[in-house]
Amino acid sequence: MALSGNRSLSVFNIAWGEDIGDYFEHLTSNISPSLDEASFDLFFTDEIVSLTDPETGTVIWKTDGIPSVR
Repeated sequence: MALSGNRSLSVFNIAWGEDIGDYFEHLTSNISPSLDEASFDLFFTDEIVSLTDPETGTVIWKTDGIPSVR
């Protein structure tokens, strides 16, 4: 997954939530089940630039706007 600010993450699973007053959902990656080889990360959906299949390199989804940088 590519995020704004030239960041990238390996994501194996997510949990999501929406807080009152926030315009975008927040995602927590690699939390349930936790994986020893994967980092635990928190980010917002408006930060996502693209999602890529790691096996094929195919872009699964790409933003049509300008992602936020937090």
